[in-house]
Amino acid sequence: MSPGGEDVGAKPVGAAGERAPGRRACLAGLGGLAAALALPACSERRAPEVELAPLRLAMDLWPGYYPAVLADELGYLAEAQVKLTISFPANTDRMMAEFAAGQVDVVAVALGDLINATHGRTPVQVFLVSDESSGGDALLMRRGADLKGSGKLSLATNLGGFGELFAREFLRRQGIDPARIAWMNADAADVPRLLSSGQVDLGHTWEPYVSEAEAAGAEKLFSSADTPGLIPDVLAATRATVERRAPELRRFVGAWLRAVDWWLEHPDEGNRRIAARVHSEVAKVSLKGVRLIRRADNRRLLGAEGPPQTLAPVVARYSAFFLDKGMLVRPVEPADFLRGDLLP
Repeated sequence: MSPGGEDVGAKPVGAAGERAPGRRACLAGLGGLAAALALPACSERRAPEVELAPLRLAMDLWPGYYPAVLADELGYLAEAQVKLTISFPANTDRMMAEFAAGQVDVVAVALGDLINATHGRTPVQVFLVSDESSGGDALLMRRGADLKGSGKLSLATNLGGFGELFAREFLRRQGIDPARIAWMNADAADVPRLLSSGQVDLGHTWEPYVSEAEAAGAEKLFSSADTPGLIPDVLAATRATVERRAPELRRFVGAWLRAVDWWLEHPDEGNRRIAARVHSEVAKVSLKGVRLIRRADNRRLLGAEGPPQTLAPVVARYSAFFLDKGMLVRPVEPADFLRGDLLP
């Protein structure tokens, strides 16, 4: 929406050739070489080559973000003359802190987590919608828990993020009084253990942890397939970064979308290639419960061809939710927050 662990650091990807605690994660390394970007000669005198710093992308462990890896694997980044490093911080809170501190240029993160993490203060812009969770997120119940009684229920999720809104939507639909809930802040990777040990009655997590929890006896009660459009994942940068590096970001977006098209046309091979690059099991990089967003839908969601921006109502819903909880200092305005002009 990732297994917890140490930060593997920034790994360069480029010419040759990873959602996680937060959609958070740790991997044992990612290969790839940075492409050299050569500037053309000017008249008879060759201008000095300028070594541009690679774009620094940080992301949680979630299949919807893997087109970045695949774009490198297929050579699309090299063709687009894009140099990229990818890091996998141990959790979303840490990743967003690094983003706010200017240590990374671009974050791949759930829309709700992005909105909350900015607190309405940091001017950020969403320039690509990577995917939508369409079953990959779920609310599960431990064996023996009783939803129909009147006693307290403990519920684990990433509080203050999209998972809390998702869990509250489940409670609303089931007619469960939120006053019955004892909330626990937990990483997605820990939820299967918390459920199987009886430490919590309910828990929100995502694949592959959903399948892990079910295998241990938990019952899936609700999934993001029941909430279409509620959990989009996005790529974002500060407004200053977008303005300063717009041509480079535009080429990166083009390479990303090419990789999306290729993966959807070659799902099995794509899964194998990505798994090899991120040193993971193939099952953990599959698109089960994940809908990748292609070019046409991105243009509609971000308003690339003019209003309306069809992602705007989802932005407004998260903005209202976090404002009500006192986590934002001002509403997030979709017209300023969503940017479609980097799309091809």
